[in-house]
Amino acid sequence: MKDPLIGMQLANFTVERLLGQGGMAMVYFGQDVKLHRPVAIKVLDKRYKNHPAYASRFVNEARMMAKWHHENIIQIYYADDTQGFPYYVMEYVDGQDLGAIMSRHHEEGEKMPVVDALRIGKAVASALDYAHRHGVIHRDVKPANILLSKDGRVLLGDFGMALEVRDGSQGNIFGTPHYISPEQAKRSADAVPQSDIYSLGVILYEILTGSVPFNDPSPASLALLHISQKPPAPRTLNPELAPAVEVVLLKVLEKDVRERFQSASKFMEALEDAFTSTGSAKKASLPPLPVGVPTIQRSERALEPLSEHYTLPKAEVQTPIKKMPATVRASSPTQKRNYWLMAGALLLLGIGAFFFTRSRLNSATLPTESSGAALLSTPSPASPTGTDAPSPTASLPTETLVPPTSTVQPSPTIYMTPTVLYPEGNHYTLFYNDTSFFILNRSYNRRSVSGFSFQRLDENGQPDEDFFKGHQWVTTKVDYIPRNFCANITIYGDQQPPYLSPADCFGGLVKTVQPRFDRPGEILFWTPKTGSTQFRVNWLEEEVARCDIFAGLCEVFVP
Repeated sequence: MKDPLIGMQLANFTVERLLGQGGMAMVYFGQDVKLHRPVAIKVLDKRYKNHPAYASRFVNEARMMAKWHHENIIQIYYADDTQGFPYYVMEYVDGQDLGAIMSRHHEEGEKMPVVDALRIGKAVASALDYAHRHGVIHRDVKPANILLSKDGRVLLGDFGMALEVRDGSQGNIFGTPHYISPEQAKRSADAVPQSDIYSLGVILYEILTGSVPFNDPSPASLALLHISQKPPAPRTLNPELAPAVEVVLLKVLEKDVRERFQSASKFMEALEDAFTSTGSAKKASLPPLPVGVPTIQRSERALEPLSEHYTLPKAEVQTPIKKMPATVRASSPTQKRNYWLMAGALLLLGIGAFFFTRSRLNSATLPTESSGAALLSTPSPASPTGTDAPSPTASLPTETLVPPTSTVQPSPTIYMTPTVLYPEGNHYTLFYNDTSFFILNRSYNRRSVSGFSFQRLDENGQPDEDFFKGHQWVTTKVDYIPRNFCANITIYGDQQPPYLSPADCFGGLVKTVQPRFDRPGEILFWTPKTGSTQFRVNWLEEEVARCDIFAGLCEVFVP
């Protein structure tokens, strides 16, 4: 169903397509029909239409920020609520966010060049100091909110949380856990300018070492680590860093705000001085890297725009599959190779034993055919008709010696296709209820959303007509879900149950949101339906998970 806002004109701006969604608003791409320039339009979600005070704050604060003019802050052009819903119009940035840039460097096994890290850090620091002078704390500084345009500009965007914390709402706003300051993790109302500087420090720490200082799948546990634990010394993660650089990074991540740098620019000046005064850090004799930390080389290439293209997956083969319990762990590739080696060894042993026995007994009573069958597979129980039939639960072959008088024919080995999980693969979490479906990328690597597909299963485990292919999410050139971001489907309607708002997703902008539906259709594979209790998740053409519909949550691992 077409989004009712698509094609609408708001003042001088036409709405063309949906770009993304956050916890409080949708962001659309549009055009300024008078000035002939592209814009981004942020519209307050209809869930807040019955909260006039909230809507008024949304517009008033946007109008206030529209007066700002800074080369590293996304410009707000216009704000209004005369058409029944609040919205504001801002500069559209054609480029990539820093999270995507960092992910690409990580995938290629290298770190961002120091010159680029310093340039980005100084631009963000200048933007933060400007906002702080105007009495505004960003509260959600993270790579996804730092945009790098194709013309080389670095811009800090999404002051949405800063707009939300006015007039007594401070205690309910929680920043993105990986980058949140200790005081904000305790209580958002305690955030100060140095909280934003701490978050910027986490970003530079991650760029320079290849790892965030704290990591945990639970947001609450992650927040507690920021509050109570010291970050690992940067040089234990990247021995090439100079001691002076390590000192600066640890200072900006102090638990006590008074011990940190008191302005973002001072932090970046100290970091740049640490690099320029010491030159390239010499490798020192340091403790070994922690288990699991990748060895990453520093890239010598300058920052460049990302241009990745993904091939859409082939049409999925609709093969009947028996019903199975959700989340069955599969053997690793190494285990599968071992099984084949064992099977080969048993085969050779069987052949050798057969010829040895025949040579010793001359007129052996053991038939050749049954010998081969005996060593290759387990005979299945007899069927009601007396013929041999394969067991529906047959697994790996088991060696069985057939008595000499047997005339059993070889029974084919049957391998059931289980719901496959890759325990060491890339971790995704699915959240869903009657109105909403979210997929969260918990892994460091990004995967094309086009690689996913989802299909409802009936009571016999057979594929249903309710089917969704991941490429239907793709509304822009971006075809992946960055780390710690979500893609979603939302069913909108006046009589719908509460919308799902996973806390893990709404720490940041939901990158890919289409399609959006006002009425259910054949695409709704995860919703309750008579005779259906499961749906399956496919990566490319392989089933990687089978999820229980009524669970509301499912963990998925892809290679």
